[in-house]
Amino acid sequence: MRNGQELRDRRPSFRELEALHALVEARKTTSAAHKLGVSQPAISRAIQDLEHRLGKVLFRREGGRLVATQDGIQLYHDSQPVFQALDRLGQIPGALADGENIRLIAPPTIAHRFLPQMVADFNRAEPSTRLHLEIGITADIIAKMADGNFDIGITDSQLHHPSVFFEPFRRSTSHAVMAADHPLAAKQEIIPADLHLQPFIALSRRISVRSIHERIFQDAGSEPRIVIEAATSAIAYELARRGSGITLINPFPIAFQVDADVVIRPFTPKVPFETSFVLSTAAPATRAARRFIDFVRLHQTEDGYSLPIR
Repeated sequence: MRNGQELRDRRPSFRELEALHALVEARKTTSAAHKLGVSQPAISRAIQDLEHRLGKVLFRREGGRLVATQDGIQLYHDSQPVFQALDRLGQIPGALADGENIRLIAPPTIAHRFLPQMVADFNRAEPSTRLHLEIGITADIIAKMADGNFDIGITDSQLHHPSVFFEPFRRSTSHAVMAADHPLAAKQEIIPADLHLQPFIALSRRISVRSIHERIFQDAGSEPRIVIEAATSAIAYELARRGSGITLINPFPIAFQVDADVVIRPFTPKVPFETSFVLSTAAPATRAARRFIDFVRLHQTEDGYSLPIR
């Protein structure tokens, strides 16, 4: 009897596990309390009780926010089946009553060309899940994901940061874009020599692929004549369509909406791109964020210029 009582005393309560899950996913006590509809002290007490019950430190304070320890993350994963079962039964008390939130940040071209259809389709599939979509450059996306300000980032530039990791969902290579009446439009492949002294629309220097293209030109002894620098691939595409010159860009997601007066050709040597979800290493993705990621992987369509990663 005594051993049985001791085991029951060490068994986490549902309230404690619910607080753990909310805090791991929200990363802030105030956000976790709001999610569960309880007070901030109630969350803190539940976590303290759970740590005392298990004799383990489940969270540490880091830069003004709470970060789950390895023990905290392990308990989160071990108890996940309980919440998944309750999700299926529709019985999680309070936590999902008002719907879940997904905070998403992406660069302009992906936000304007790819995400509207994806977000609209996901919204139809999960009308109670609210999405907040923000636009930012890659450096901002990485920084905000590292700080826990967003649930999911998306980028095609993988800047190293110890607090984030990348899950690729699309692969592609640089392609040349030009007006259909451009002198090079008849070629099936574009090489650096083709672009020598050609009017060229370059991407902004803050975009990492710009320097890669410049090294390729230099090695080949080719010198395109830069007439315009564009801040995004979408702008470069539109300028090329209007006859301002030729440009080299990642065809994803531009190629989803190719105009009849535009030609896209592969560029050699190949410059690879991986478009990825950016996630925080500090805590697992929320259940809603993971559902959105899985939805995008499953429902992304072919464009003939890039490869979906399911």
